[in-house]
Amino acid sequence: MCCHIKSASVSRRRQVKLRKAPTLPPLVMLDLSKPGEREAHEFLLRTIDPKDRMWTILDVRRNGDVLLCVVRWAHPERKTKPFALAEVSLTEAAVRWRDFASVAEIRQEMLRP
Repeated sequence: MCCHIKSASVSRRRQVKLRKAPTLPPLVMLDLSKPGEREAHEFLLRTIDPKDRMWTILDVRRNGDVLLCVVRWAHPERKTKPFALAEVSLTEAAVRWRDFASVAEIRQEMLRP
């Protein structure tokens, strides 16, 4: 049988206040009623699925009908270039990527017109 003994004194420990994470604005807005944008969204969810991860998304930007995704490959083919700039089409089932050695190189590439 379990016995519960109450403490004779009150605990002086402070109540820990949980901090809420700040709400960040979305990086990209997609209209999931459009088939191409919904397919791109579903594709990106599949690429980051923990069971079969293809890459980790570090940043996303929208450029017209393309999502520019800065990613780190989960299993890079070349260890010297573990990052990529992936262009995911929002109008058709298409993905194009270029491998880079660092995120800084990708950011420079994204600034080009």
